[in-house]
Amino acid sequence: MRRLLVVILGFAGVAGLVVVWMRCTRIGAGLANDVVNPWLVAHRASGSGASELATLEHVGRRSGIRRLTPLHAIPTDDGVRFAVPLGDRSEWARNVVAAGRCRMQYHDMVVDLDAPRLLAPVEDSAMGPISARITGWLGWKYLTLHRIGEQPGSLEPGDATR
Repeated sequence: MRRLLVVILGFAGVAGLVVVWMRCTRIGAGLANDVVNPWLVAHRASGSGASELATLEHVGRRSGIRRLTPLHAIPTDDGVRFAVPLGDRSEWARNVVAAGRCRMQYHDMVVDLDAPRLLAPVEDSAMGPISARITGWLGWKYLTLHRIGEQPGSLEPGDATR
């Protein structure tokens, strides 16, 4: 009986989190943008070495300010794909799509990217049907970018290899 109660409470907790996510998708975005992302970039926890995280360099649509965003890069045959949990509400994804290009530091390589496309999970052929339906239901999208060049280096302003 106790296990059943734990399962029911666990399911209710997950359902509650999904409802909160569906109503307030940008919840926690301020903390990530103001605290977590700058810390990851400053401590070189993204983009360098064997890190699974890449650092994406993009320019603000309205501000024109250079931004660095740590993301999990998924390599493809001709470029890279990023999960966009906030879908159309993601500021970094909207910046990249508006600019039409960006750069990424991944494993100590700077990769130039263009041709951004924001796809629904069901449009992404690499997604399995079940995960595509679940992530689509949650409002996720995927940003695909085409690789146009790469060179060793970093996104640091003083890096001579840029």
